[in-house]
Formats: sequence, structure tokens, C-alpha cells
Amino acid sequence: MSLHPFLDGFILYLKNESNDLSFLSDSFIALRDKEKNLLSSKDLFIMHFENLKKLGLSDISQENEDSHYLIYFMVKETPYILKVKLDSENKVSGVVEEIYRKDQKNTVLVLEYDGANYLGMQKQTNKNTIQDVLENALYLMLSKKVLCFEASRTDRGVHAKGQVVHFDSSGIPPYKYKTALNKYLPEDIRVKDAYERSQLFHARYDVIKKEYQYIIDMGEYSVFDKDYVWYQKINNLPRMREELSAIKGTHDFYSFCKGEKEDTIRTIYTASLHLSGTKVIFTFVGTGFLHNMIRLIIGSLVEIDKTGRGSIKNIMEKKDKNLTNKIAPASGLYLVKIDY
Repeated sequence: MSLHPFLDGFILYLKNESNDLSFLSDSFIALRDKEKNLLSSKDLFIMHFENLKKLGLSDISQENEDSHYLIYFMVKETPYILKVKLDSENKVSGVVEEIYRKDQKNTVLVLEYDGANYLGMQKQTNKNTIQDVLENALYLMLSKKVLCFEASRTDRGVHAKGQVVHFDSSGIPPYKYKTALNKYLPEDIRVKDAYERSQLFHARYDVIKKEYQYIIDMGEYSVFDKDYVWYQKINNLPRMREELSAIKGTHDFYSFCKGEKEDTIRTIYTASLHLSGTKVIFTFVGTGFLHNMIRLIIGSLVEIDKTGRGSIKNIMEKKDKNLTNKIAPASGLYLVKIDY
């Protein structure tokens, strides 16, 4: 039995030893495909597993991987693997299912890069992006094309200290990727770590939280640092710190995104600033961030500091993108860490 009663309840249900469905979260989402992230209802999920149970489930076992659990079982002679996610109450909130392939794994890389010379992380047609350069290095190493999936689609000029990507493993031990790839990659992109995860791991969809930093430098302008900070004077740091406190919690950040089509509600755990010499370093930790969200928040904070008018709370409440027309440059933004 596991440390989580609701996961135990799920396993008893799979074994046909219980019909109690209280292990399912009220916000349950069945993730039916690891790449497309398709959604299905709780009722369809139950119907699917009722049909599997009629065929007979056997050899049920489990293990944990990062913040989720893997459940293995057989249906007649076909092996299956499930990735089970739990919510804050340890109820089952999401499931991904595939036929289990014992030799199929995912290699995970942790990357550090200087984004100044690139058009962002995500691959574009005939463009110089981090993904293009990484996939080319993998091709030189493996003599075959490899498709990478990233945790965060950092924009042009944004830097990373802990970007994460995954790709289908090729049988090479993970530790060999760090040494080999760093020989093929340019000096402004480095592999910091490499490890292996199950076939159901996804660098983007398995993220629990992300950490970003933004750096404003109040000191004298330097041509050597212009691609790594935003040179800006700040008049009232206590007021700026107070404004940041309004961001923490779960809010609708519609005002702080551009062209966003998805759900604009996000949970922010940390929104803070601290001084390091002439630099003001802002730290943001949350479940995820909308396109340009942090840069729009920083731009709005600087505008409020300059004019003494408005507030972050008011901008959020009005849900009006016209109120956030000041966007901070990409040069000061860093993806620091991804947690799974």
C-alpha cells in the first residue's frame, strides 16, 4: 500500500476489490495522450476502466516518479502503464495511459543558455532557435533526427539557467549526453544535467512549478551587460515590493498576457524582490506563466513607480490588456528552475 489512501483506493478499484470512486478528484482530468494532452471526462474515464476490468486486470504494481506515480498492469497479454497525478488533497486528478514498452524511455536534459543570439527556445522554420541548435547537436551525436520537447517556450533574448527538454531515448546512458553534446553545442548553450524517465514523462505537461527571475540594474549603463539586465531607475522599492504582494495567490492574469487563447488563471507562490548591489532581482514562482506575463508585470511595476498612479491589483481586476502596454525587454528575464 502507498502513503496516499486515495491512490490505494484507485489500485483497489483496478483490482476489482472496490467500487468506491472517492479517490477521484472533483477537478479530475483524464489525460489520454502524452503528446497531444487530450482531455476526456470523468465518466468516459470510468467507462474505459470498467471495460478494461471486464477483460481482467492482473499483475498490478506501482512506483513513484518525481511528483506522480506510475502504475503497471496487464490486460490479458498486453502490458499497460499509467501516469497518475494527485491533487493537493492526494486525490487522483489526472491519468495518462499507454501500452507499456519496457525498453522505451525518455532522456531528460537540463539546459543553460544565453538567449541573446537566438530567436527563442521553440523551433521555427529556417530560424536560429535553441531547439534548432540542440536538435542539430543531437543529430551530429546520434546520426539521426531527434525531436525535442521543452518545458518552457522562452522568447527571443530570454535566458535560461534550468530549461528542461525531453526526447525518446536511444539506448545511450544519460550521463554520456552531457559530455558528448557539450562538444557539439556552441559555448552559449550547455547541458548541465541528463537523466532518464519513463516513457510517459513530458517536459511540459508534468511541470509542477516554474521559477523565473527578472533583473533590473539601477547602476551605470554598460554595453557589456545590456543583453542581461534592464537598465532602469527605481524610485520607491518599498512600494514596488507592496505591489508585488498582490500577484501572489490564484488570479486571472488576463491583463498580463498578449494574444493568449488558453485559460488565463494562474497560481503564483512567490513574487518578491531583493537587492544585490545596484541590481534589483525579482523572483516569481508559480504553476505556470502566460506569454509575456512576467515582462508585462515588470513593465507595469516600473510604470507605476514612475507615475505614482495605478496598481497591479486594479489592473488584474479590470481584465483589460490595454492597461499593460509597457513590456520590459527580454534581456532581463531568466528561466531559473523547473520542478516536476
